[in-house]
Amino acid sequence: MLSPGLEDFCVIDPAEKAKLIVVIDTEEEFNWSLDVSRQNISVRSMRSLEKLQFLFDEYRILPVYVVDYPVAFQPDGYRPLQEIYNSGRGVIGAHLHPWVNPPFEEEVGRRNSFPGNLPLLLEAAKLRILADLLSERFGSRPKIYKAGRYGVGVNTADILEEQGYEVDLSVCPFMDYSSEDGPNFTKFHALPYWCGKHNRLLEIPFTVGFVGRLRSWVTLYSLACSFPFDRLHLGGFLARAGLLNRIWLSPEGYTLAENIALLRTLYQDGVRIFSFAFHSPSIEPGNTPYVTSQTELERFLSQCRHFFDYFMGELDGLPTTPLELKVHLSKAANSH
Repeated sequence: MLSPGLEDFCVIDPAEKAKLIVVIDTEEEFNWSLDVSRQNISVRSMRSLEKLQFLFDEYRILPVYVVDYPVAFQPDGYRPLQEIYNSGRGVIGAHLHPWVNPPFEEEVGRRNSFPGNLPLLLEAAKLRILADLLSERFGSRPKIYKAGRYGVGVNTADILEEQGYEVDLSVCPFMDYSSEDGPNFTKFHALPYWCGKHNRLLEIPFTVGFVGRLRSWVTLYSLACSFPFDRLHLGGFLARAGLLNRIWLSPEGYTLAENIALLRTLYQDGVRIFSFAFHSPSIEPGNTPYVTSQTELERFLSQCRHFFDYFMGELDGLPTTPLELKVHLSKAANSH
């Protein structure tokens, strides 16, 4: 998972239509600027989930709700999801926030907030308890996983295979969390690949990439954002000058224009599988830095709608799910 070879990457025909998965990190509300805490388990924002789901219904999108323990444990968290799942309007996956997911054996802190840093048996135990709970709530075991804080580790792929997962969504290309003892994804890109001991686990990375006239100079961006150049805010200068801008395919912290620029650039590069993602607490004002008022929430939802308009209209793309993609990519692999 952390070191794919060239032979592991999926074969994708550039003549294919673009395909979009939508992933919602469905989790408790907490202050991202503070240290993680086992006391932060509020899931009040889940009461607003239906207004988001109506948007997905409009575009016939089956979103992937990757659900963590506080949401799955509390009725205010799981009941809105049960209504969506039972009506066939969404897909359920697992999302592991270890600091609020039993068993509670590790010390709470930044390093252990990345589940892949935990001892193998503890990471596996937490994920098994979460999967058992999700199975109880939704009637089937999850087959899709996204690590909290993108925190996969050396044991994660083997654990996922052993527990019956088929797709992982944890890799966040061009991002480096090593300063917090997290994974370093700076050499990864948006293309899906096969991983795991038996190479049966499909990795669909979050869509992150670069636009701008210097977009092939990825190392320049890393240098500009590293010490001591980070004090000069060179990364921001490169972005504002249209030279080099790292963009996530998300309405959280990125504009519609940036999302579309990334989409068009990667499409021209031959990328055909895109992952659009954000966090469930953003659907109520005041829970994340991205939505702090009702006006910003309306802008947030409008940005999603306009992005879907562009993807399904101008790009003639199609919505899909991770498991549907796995079937499609497996067939393509077997035909070569």
